[in-house]
Amino acid sequence: MAGIPNQPRDRRAEAIDRIDGGIFDVIVVGGGINGAVSALALAAHGLQVALVERHDFGSGTSQESSCMVWGGCKYLESRDLRLVAGLCDSRNRLASAYPTRLAETRFMAALDRGAPFPPWFAALGAVAYWGLGRLATQPPRHRSAATIERLEPSVDTSMVRGGIEYSDYLLVDNDARFVSELAIGSTRYGATIANRVEVLDAGQGVNGWRIAMRDRVDGRDLEATARMVVNAGGPDVPVVGELLGSTTENRLVFSKGIHLVVPRITDSGRILAFFDDDERLFYVLPMGERSVIGTTDTQVDDPQVSVTAEDRAFLLEQINARIDRGTPLADADVIAERCGVRALVVPPGGSAEGRDWTELSREHAVEVDATLGVVSVLGGKLSDCLNVGEEVVEAAATCGLSGRRPVRRWYGEPGRTARRRYNERIAGLALDPGVATDLWRRQGMRAFLVLDVIDADRALGEPMGGLVPHTEAEVRVMANHEWIVEPDDFLRRRTMLAQVQRVDDLAKDPAVTRALELLDLK
Repeated sequence: MAGIPNQPRDRRAEAIDRIDGGIFDVIVVGGGINGAVSALALAAHGLQVALVERHDFGSGTSQESSCMVWGGCKYLESRDLRLVAGLCDSRNRLASAYPTRLAETRFMAALDRGAPFPPWFAALGAVAYWGLGRLATQPPRHRSAATIERLEPSVDTSMVRGGIEYSDYLLVDNDARFVSELAIGSTRYGATIANRVEVLDAGQGVNGWRIAMRDRVDGRDLEATARMVVNAGGPDVPVVGELLGSTTENRLVFSKGIHLVVPRITDSGRILAFFDDDERLFYVLPMGERSVIGTTDTQVDDPQVSVTAEDRAFLLEQINARIDRGTPLADADVIAERCGVRALVVPPGGSAEGRDWTELSREHAVEVDATLGVVSVLGGKLSDCLNVGEEVVEAAATCGLSGRRPVRRWYGEPGRTARRRYNERIAGLALDPGVATDLWRRQGMRAFLVLDVIDADRALGEPMGGLVPHTEAEVRVMANHEWIVEPDDFLRRRTMLAQVQRVDDLAKDPAVTRALELLDLK
């Protein structure tokens, strides 16, 4: 369109060219939360970094979470106070650094006669949790059954003895977007990142590691060298390790968790918490105009998992027994499903046999093979990602790669000066306040590029309508700056559209069709 500022050519294509024949300090294999934060931290400390992901950023376990950033209050059941305190500290750091992307959210835990402990004891635990979290959130409150019924009329309180209300944090957008933004953020420090690039072979040469790869988009063979490799393969850490000839002392076992996306259950904005028939916590979480029910915790041997009819029936049965909806939720009410595995760390000499899955550590482990120059990241949680990044930087130093200390904090949203400049720009464009707020949260400094497009054509600053809440100007910038290769990259990970809308509705929506056209996707 005439007058629209020219956008640079595809960032991914440029990255592929830099990777092929490139010489790096570090190649990070895996673009989930561990790989993304590792690339960001290493690049911010002055190292030359390449990140490759065989699918899309945040497309594995990282896109199947509950989207909570929390201190792990349920781990109080196993009396792991050190883990809870550490996760709370990490949660607080993330919330402070990403004030628009994380929202403090109230939880309402309804305790029925099947709960493992009475409300008064849960209230004591909530106070302890608040204390371990350094009083960083609103204080917890004990709630009677009558109060729960008043505040949350969707909850069936006929068997409820009471409950507690407390705070944690929820990602305003989805988990996969948060991960992809960390990966994209690493490019500000000079990192080279590419999705849909698969590692085929690895060997050591004169200059360190020689990594053979293939671009899965056009089949192009690539080769790069690096002094060190970060194995951030998530559940596939052992597979990547075998390719590198590096084994870990810790090992992984897998727990499957599923969520069901259904019509909205509560309008309060709270997260509802219940104990299922097996005395395990599950939640009703807000996601746009929908609710998300989950998660489950099932031992599996293979990280490739899917939702079974039994999984679906179990969750529907559990929620229908605890809400007062009139018509019970059924299979036909399920709009979308989320399913992934937790990679749980079993330390050397440890065993998962005969243990309750809730007792297995949710902590991550960073292992260093200094002889080979391999750093492996096992397990972990989104809430603890900043610690992962810092530990990987320390591990790199052990391998002889000492970077420089960043002048500013290496993570977080743009500062107050940038936000003030942004507010001045949107005032001049008369941009709708809601659109402006969402744009800043999603795009950060790229929001200025969107404003440039709107400045050239004000019509592009209006929401596209239909099922797409974004402006055409934002989608145009996303096309050039967010490594979107396939429709699911946009519909499932950069946005929540494929999670909150049915596939058939997306297929026939003109705004979705237009967005995919702008992204050069069919």
